[in-house]
Amino acid sequence: MKRSLSITQKVTSIILVSLVLGIGVVVFYFAYGQNKTLSDSTEENLHQQTDILHESIKNLMLPGEAPLAVSLFRDIRTSRAMYEIMLYRRNGVEAFSDNSTIEMVNTNLEMPRFQPHDLDVPGEPISEENDLFFQAVNTITTVASRSTENENTYFTIYKPLLNLPKCIGCHGSDHTIRGVIEIRANLTSTLTEARQNILIAGLIFVGVVLILFLVLSSFLRRTVIAPIHRIGHVASEVTKGNFHDKVFITTRDEIGRLAEQINTMVDGLYERFELSKYVSSSTIQSIKNSEKGTKTEMALLFSDIRGFTSFSEKVSPEAVVENLNAILAVQTDIIHRHGGDIDKYVGDEIVALFTGAQKERDACISALEIQEYIAFHADELAHLAVGIGINTGEVVLGRVGSDVRADFTVIGDHVNFASRLCSEAKRDMILVSESTYQPLRELAEVKGPYEIRVKGKAQPQHVYVFTNLKRQQAEQA
Repeated sequence: MKRSLSITQKVTSIILVSLVLGIGVVVFYFAYGQNKTLSDSTEENLHQQTDILHESIKNLMLPGEAPLAVSLFRDIRTSRAMYEIMLYRRNGVEAFSDNSTIEMVNTNLEMPRFQPHDLDVPGEPISEENDLFFQAVNTITTVASRSTENENTYFTIYKPLLNLPKCIGCHGSDHTIRGVIEIRANLTSTLTEARQNILIAGLIFVGVVLILFLVLSSFLRRTVIAPIHRIGHVASEVTKGNFHDKVFITTRDEIGRLAEQINTMVDGLYERFELSKYVSSSTIQSIKNSEKGTKTEMALLFSDIRGFTSFSEKVSPEAVVENLNAILAVQTDIIHRHGGDIDKYVGDEIVALFTGAQKERDACISALEIQEYIAFHADELAHLAVGIGINTGEVVLGRVGSDVRADFTVIGDHVNFASRLCSEAKRDMILVSESTYQPLRELAEVKGPYEIRVKGKAQPQHVYVFTNLKRQQAEQA
């Protein structure tokens, strides 16, 4: 059988999943957005710096102030800027690394416009494997890329420096690009900060989820789960016959109203349970089925205490009730043990009903055990005794009485005959009718038959004094 989750596990799981999905999506969105904004703003700043540098070089060189452009580059490179800058000729050689550009300009101007410089360290040419540089040269467009070197992340921009019409006088007209500006920034610290932000956001997320989970779980456990457990406990106790446990919940919400209804239900069940002690099972069953009378075959047992009237005149009322209840309780237990049902108590008399295929056997065994018990415990029961009459036949079971007060009981000739047998039975005697004796004739030990006259019957009726029953064979029958 598949094991189902408890309500505690279900609620806890729902809370945890809801928090993880809800808060997790929000934290991820903001962390991702913040990091993307940080990265994008850094790259955008580099593009702006490239544009500014491009315009600065162009504006310095147009009026022939190339030395100022050279000084600008050197100042930027020696400063502690966030990025590195380089200026390459279109062939990939670092600008200002030799005097070839000065010589070309002087030749084009046909005059020594600029003086050569002494260079201590020649520049390194761009690597032929640098596809981005040559892509910028060939496509005459700005090219940007992110790369990783020695566990560091760099963002590099190559921006072509165009040979504008105003520049042809110095640089000639045989080429479109005079050079390429390179700006290279180390993004490692920025990305590290982004990763730290994600880590911090993750820790905050875990902390918030844990705190909310504990708070919500505690709240639901206290306001929902614990009351449900208490209601379940009370329901379990009711199934065990304990009607005294109640659900103590003071809230006025749905759980509180449910608790009130449960307590009301338990009180109602307790009242019905107590009422069942005073109402026979046949009455309860008849109420369930219908108020109309029904005919049914039954064995009827009447038991009456002999000499009880004179006994009650000699002892106190307390002793009368105590002994009466003791004898009635003994008989009731025996009758119930053998499948009988107490229809009613009439003073010191019991009316019991037996149904089923073995109704005669069950009634007779009950009668024998009653006589045996009372005889064995005579001292405890004030030496009282009973006379018992048993008859079997078809009776009418139905509602008898008025709208104000009614009972479900049995009526008919066979009921009257059973009552007459009880009246005829002497102390410690069991009288049974012919209809009761015949099904048990192979097992019963009787005296008789005897004849008695019954009111309403033209012919005398045969009765038997029932003395014993072959019980082992009867139980196997």
